[in-house]
Amino acid sequence: MASETGERRLTGEGVPVAQRTHRVGEIEVIALSDGILQAPMEDVLGVEQAEVARLGGQEPGEATDLSVNAFLVRHPGGLVLIDAGAGDSMGPGLGELVPDLAAIGVAPQEIDTVLLTHLHRDHAAGLVDAQGRAHFPAAELVVPELEVNFWLQRDEAGASERIKRHMRIAKRATAPYRERLRTAGDGERIAAFTCVLAAGHTPGHSGWMIEAGGDSLLVWGDIVHLPRVQLPRPDAALAYDVDPDAAVATRRRVLDWVAQDRQKVAGAHLDFPGYGRIVRHGTGYRGEVA
Repeated sequence: MASETGERRLTGEGVPVAQRTHRVGEIEVIALSDGILQAPMEDVLGVEQAEVARLGGQEPGEATDLSVNAFLVRHPGGLVLIDAGAGDSMGPGLGELVPDLAAIGVAPQEIDTVLLTHLHRDHAAGLVDAQGRAHFPAAELVVPELEVNFWLQRDEAGASERIKRHMRIAKRATAPYRERLRTAGDGERIAAFTCVLAAGHTPGHSGWMIEAGGDSLLVWGDIVHLPRVQLPRPDAALAYDVDPDAAVATRRRVLDWVAQDRQKVAGAHLDFPGYGRIVRHGTGYRGEVA
């Protein structure tokens, strides 16, 4: 998350483990960078483009750099990865998750479990390499149940071209894990992790609440993509929200919750390392470093 001075760090390159690490009781959470996504600001819906450009500090129509983060969790049950990056599915600038794991001394085969927030390609396509082989050959894959139903278990009849494309990517990414894939429903607890349904961006989009020692951290996936825009303007939807109205309603609900409870959060697209708290600011919100 941007600091109070506006300074941004977008990737994990050269960032020591200590600066990437957040503790939740005895559990250690380490931020990982999959790289930088170029996000077209015209994909923002419901807010005039001049206002989007002003909030984002961009020229109208200019793309913005967007962090793509994942999180490694060391806990008594082993190594858990939350989200898996884009792999080779989105071109140069992304697909750096496995090298970033290596930079902190972790081999992919050491990962015991991968928890996904949802099945969009910048979170799931990094499950496999260019040949479609599992990057995490020993890991159980856990996916929110409604995501599996929507992206993996229905046919393409009646779906938009965007949805069809994501269905195919999701099926390819999860194929090597099918014998060790399990689903999680809203409120389901797996060791120190609880699945928290936050639908709208996708039908089964979910956060993962990590709890230990009286402390907690919500890894919230894509509640916010563009913090400089969507925190002051939670009504700003995106073209890649499956249900933009539901995504806005969920974002308002979650931002209100975490601001009121001072709940620490970690986001896939908050400025690296992606940890922070949310506070109310005028009619919207702003982020603080956790």
